[in-house]
Amino acid sequence: MASILVLGSFLAGSLLTLLLPIGLLIAVLVWHTRTIARMPKDPSQAAVHAASPADVEGPTDAGESPPTAQG
Repeated sequence: MASILVLGSFLAGSLLTLLLPIGLLIAVLVWHTRTIARMPKDPSQAAVHAASPADVEGPTDAGESPPTAQG
């Protein structure tokens, strides 16, 4: 009976040793192909969502006018 448990453990370990690296390889390949598929053909389209200098620095007249009274 003990030899069956040893063989089962060996079989489980050998299957994990084979299946985990293969599964990881498949996951990396799927991620890589999806990433390449999302890349635009024209490199100028890649910067569509880039921030303009006004977005980064704020409005040019910020802080230059005196405060107004609100009532």
